[in-house]
Amino acid sequence: MALRASFFLLIFINLVFFAWGQGYFGGGDPNREPDRLAQQLQPEKLRVIAANGTASAVAPAPTSGSSGEIACRIVGGLAMIDAEALKAATQAAGFEAQLMPQVDPALYLVVIADLPNLAAAEKKAAELKRFSVEQQETVALDGGRQEIVLGRFPTEPAAREFLLGLNKRGIKSARVDARDQPPAKARVELRGVAASLLQQLPKLIAPHADAALTDCPR
Repeated sequence: MALRASFFLLIFINLVFFAWGQGYFGGGDPNREPDRLAQQLQPEKLRVIAANGTASAVAPAPTSGSSGEIACRIVGGLAMIDAEALKAATQAAGFEAQLMPQVDPALYLVVIADLPNLAAAEKKAAELKRFSVEQQETVALDGGRQEIVLGRFPTEPAAREFLLGLNKRGIKSARVDARDQPPAKARVELRGVAASLLQQLPKLIAPHADAALTDCPR
């Protein structure tokens, strides 16, 4: 009888220890996994430690192709007046537009400049003809001043070579003058929400037959 009572007592003690270990009596080991999870503060700020020891915040990866994605396109090959019209139409449609003139390289003129008036220019033109210079153009400037253009060249060496030939013929008043050229062409950079911009882009550029469409550089 005593052996049987000892057996049941041992089972009872084991059950009590098991219940206590599971925290049924309000205690328990704070290092156990359920307790650690319960004690965790602001788990959304969990950081992952990389192998090199640096920490990085865990954040959801951005999804591509979202409705707020920005698209950028460049419309080139436009005359300046067409580029300005496209810019205005693009801004009216609610998109960003930036005009980018395509500046041509400087042109080098061989010129007799600073002639005070037309009479002085005509006198100089007659003198040039006596030196057999038939190719010349008289240009009116501000304030009644005049100049005579003898040649236009894309590079300075070519202009100076031509001037040297004039000097050898006795024409000493000419000089080489670099002139910036007004932009004849322009590009327009368009930016806006991708879904809307790409849908309206064909309509925006339809009036401009010479338009060349490219992606913006990254």
